[in-house]
Amino acid sequence: MKQRTLTAIGVAALAAGLGATAEAQTMEKVKVAASFVGLWDTSQPTFCKERGEFQKAGLDVEIVSTRGGSETVQAVTAGGMDIAYSPGTNAVIAAIMQGAPVKIISSEFIGSNDTFMYVRSDSPIMRLADIKGKSVAFPRPGGASEAMLLELKAEKKIDFKMVATGGLDATRTMVMTRQVEVGYSFPPFGIDAEQKGEIRILFAGDVVESLRDVSARVNIAKTDFVKNRRAVAAKFMDVLDRCIDWAYANKAQSAKMYAALNKVSDQVAARAIDFYKRETLSFAPVKGFEESIRRAVAGKFIDKAPTETQAREMIDIVHWPKKSS
Repeated sequence: MKQRTLTAIGVAALAAGLGATAEAQTMEKVKVAASFVGLWDTSQPTFCKERGEFQKAGLDVEIVSTRGGSETVQAVTAGGMDIAYSPGTNAVIAAIMQGAPVKIISSEFIGSNDTFMYVRSDSPIMRLADIKGKSVAFPRPGGASEAMLLELKAEKKIDFKMVATGGLDATRTMVMTRQVEVGYSFPPFGIDAEQKGEIRILFAGDVVESLRDVSARVNIAKTDFVKNRRAVAAKFMDVLDRCIDWAYANKAQSAKMYAALNKVSDQVAARAIDFYKRETLSFAPVKGFEESIRRAVAGKFIDKAPTETQAREMIDIVHWPKKSS
């Protein structure tokens, strides 16, 4: 009896071990390059991972932060990542037209209200029209912020000098030392400085009317990843979409996570979230794509517009949220 019991225990232990091994083997690795982790929208994969939702779904997600624009696209085309989260649509269109083997798998952010422009509190620049002839910062070529400023020039008929200043800290330093007159930022960065009276927010991106219903940023994946691991890509987007729903349904908790990530107060984090309406983070459809192509041509990201067939083949939505179906 004792021997049979020990044998049964051994068999059970072996089965449990094999089960654990099988479970570990079924975890699907997904490498994600996310623009500017620390922003509310681009931090969603990080929050989802921290809450363990990807792991529950059998996904082993690796997240690397990039500086946006073409750098995020290159992380997929040349850097070994599977998905690029939140590159500017213009940069993506340009990359595909140049032969990059990627597909747009979803919209990421609609509009431009998450970008705000600011000046020193003692600056003589008091209103939008005052930026004429002034130096205005943006992160990197190919990003959504550059596209927003190019469209602002065209729509408002205001000419100003655009300067690529890189990261947020470097841009703040350049503004405060008067190397550039108008800085850019994304919530929550800069909100504390405004509250202290160090800077003044001049305007936010939705002042550009033509961009309010356009997917300024998208998510892309390697063509091979979409072709060979489509179910994994779809699962990643589905889990993330439900995580974003949770974040908006539990704002007090998600604001604490956001505050901890950025080392700001809960109050600053909560105010920053107000810049982002839930519908602007909808994954499908990709809105205003024809307008994005027009802007890509006007901004000299591409020499000519793609054909209708080429444009259609750029997009391959892997997950349609139920609310958008």
